[in-house]
Amino acid sequence: MSYTIELNALPRKARNELIEYYEFLLNKYSRSPVLRRKKAEADFDAFLSTPIIMEHFVMPDRESRNER
Repeated sequence: MSYTIELNALPRKARNELIEYYEFLLNKYSRSPVLRRKKAEADFDAFLSTPIIMEHFVMPDRESRNER
């Protein structure tokens, strides 16, 4: 018996709650525990993989960078 759930229809917070609850149930009812990455690691990985977009960035010239 296999089921499929469309998680993309839910907001991000609801998806995370469902995933955490699913992992809780797996750990509760399975013989071997399911290990999940720490939230801080997952958040940091997501931060690093998200591009930073700056629309109006002007690179300062050498003289202005070295002013004190």
